[in-house]
Amino acid sequence: MRTVVLLLALLVLSAPAHAACPEDGVQVFPMPGAVVPTNTRFLLEGLGAFSSRVADLPGRILRLQSEGHEVEVRIQRGWTSSLGRTTVVLRPSGSLKPGRVYTLRLDDVLPGAKVLNGGGTSQPEWHSGRGQDVARPRWLKQPAVSEGLLRRTRDGTERFVKLRMSLREDSPAYVVVTLWRRGEDVAPQHYITPLHDGVALVGHSACGGAFALEEGRSYRAKLEVFDAAGNTAPAVSSLQFEAPVATQENP
Repeated sequence: MRTVVLLLALLVLSAPAHAACPEDGVQVFPMPGAVVPTNTRFLLEGLGAFSSRVADLPGRILRLQSEGHEVEVRIQRGWTSSLGRTTVVLRPSGSLKPGRVYTLRLDDVLPGAKVLNGGGTSQPEWHSGRGQDVARPRWLKQPAVSEGLLRRTRDGTERFVKLRMSLREDSPAYVVVTLWRRGEDVAPQHYITPLHDGVALVGHSACGGAFALEEGRSYRAKLEVFDAAGNTAPAVSSLQFEAPVATQENP
């Protein structure tokens, strides 16, 4: 007997699937180097030992700096994953100036933290765009479940469900997912996942992740889509799916 598995085509803000589990650190959204609107806000996620440190940050102040301009950034509560990740919201107190490069002084509150999706730097940077983003994301098609993704690795099992989301939106976007196990009296999971090229992944890698999916279980997912400026897409119906199962095939 041999296990037939689906290829995992995309990972959510984490190290490549073939690599060892990622080191302790943080990840930021939008990804460093992206062009952001002048009224942007950011998400900061703690992994491993940095999850608890990020969870303690709400109420603290960060600084976004560009040449001749500085903006205070307030840290607000966000979400906690059932698999040990924490995300907080970073909300600038004022608008950025257009056409600048801004550096987030993350080392002010998390000395020694590496931005794992930013090349290991401790001072991630973004490019400010031409102005504010005040338009809501617009659905071009209703979101739909695309496929299940499962792979066994030396570190464990990766299990995701791919959601297709066709939006008209210029800014980076992310999805807040509330996930229930259907027909079971279990507290829902509530966390975020970024939207990349019209795809959002709900699930976990071998080393942890955003959502715990149990093999073959049925789930219902409520989706709320936000762009980088905090504008929300119109509400859509919940999606239903089953967590992928490894299938068996006779040799």
